[in-house]
Amino acid sequence: MGHRGRNETYRRVKERFWWEGMKEIVKKWAKPCKSFQKRSHYHKKEKGRISFTSTLFESVSIDAVHVNAGRWKYLVVARDDFSGLAETIGLVKLTAKSVSEWFNFEWICRYGAPKEVTVDGGPELGKELQHAVKNQVQRYG
Repeated sequence: MGHRGRNETYRRVKERFWWEGMKEIVKKWAKPCKSFQKRSHYHKKEKGRISFTSTLFESVSIDAVHVNAGRWKYLVVARDDFSGLAETIGLVKLTAKSVSEWFNFEWICRYGAPKEVTVDGGPELGKELQHAVKNQVQRYG
């Protein structure tokens, strides 16, 4: 049941049903829902990272996003923090090895090894990707 937050969901449920503690149960049910979290004003804001770089390709950020675009399931973006230049790749399967090899061939070989690489610490890759990219930078930098 797609919804527009707990209040709208509660309003819709209340039109058809009633039971003791219904409001609390709907509130609990809606809380972990991703569409609710996107619309919610109650979620915590992530702290941003400020980049202090004054040289091209000195600091690069890598992020992976889950998408459903044809055969691609993931979009990986490497972005220069100074210029905003970005390189992307679509992947069917997201692994630290595939991302670090892509970063080596598409970024390091083209622009050189950056001094700093920040990797999104998402659950898909986490520390594994950070170590793999660090090894690529040390090997070729």
